[in-house]
Amino acid sequence: MTTTSTTPVPGRRDDGPIGAYVTALGHALRGPRAARRDVTAELADGLHDAADAYVEAGMPEREAQVRAVRECGPVADVAAEYAPELAAVQGRRTAAVCALSMPATVLAWGLTWRAELPSTPAPHRQWRLGVLSDLTDWAGIAGGAAGCVLAALLVVSARRVVPVRLVLALLVILCGGAVLVSTACSVVMNVANAELIEWMLAGSSAAVALSLATGVISAWQLASLCRSANLAFRRG
Repeated sequence: MTTTSTTPVPGRRDDGPIGAYVTALGHALRGPRAARRDVTAELADGLHDAADAYVEAGMPEREAQVRAVRECGPVADVAAEYAPELAAVQGRRTAAVCALSMPATVLAWGLTWRAELPSTPAPHRQWRLGVLSDLTDWAGIAGGAAGCVLAALLVVSARRVVPVRLVLALLVILCGGAVLVSTACSVVMNVANAELIEWMLAGSSAAVALSLATGVISAWQLASLCRSANLAFRRG
């Protein structure tokens, strides 16, 4: 996990007890980098404000920082308090990726097949396993719909109404299952229709570009789902 850093505040030292505390918290937090950075920056500001108040009351600076850190609580406890918020942020990102990219991919392939497929059929060849094409489309639509619903649930779960990890688990299972079904069906169809696929790609530059884009999008979906799965199913 990448170390989280805070934005330096003019006139404030980051090598004292507060700096060490915030650095340790950055290591303990799990979630998107930008969200972790915001959390640690906000907490550092709060700790420095508390320490400044103690200094104004006559307390030495280092002792004031130590007291502010002690009152904040153990790093593990603070990280646990922020865990649902950070998990919800990651979940909303994954849900958005699936909600937007999966139906868009289905639509893009549908339009490409209609507009760019070579008009002259390959001689003595027929497309096979058409049912898998329908299954791929339905998986993409279902994954996108699940992403929309679960994104809304994650907004609610951020208010602690619904357990965040439960919603994340549903997101990983439903959208991850849709991605895997869609990918598996596509691979089987491409293998079963290898000659026709080669013939079709030779006559359609749009299909070639979309094939490359689909591979990148699938990798993006899986990477985001893996990050959500790490937060949903990890112990502790």
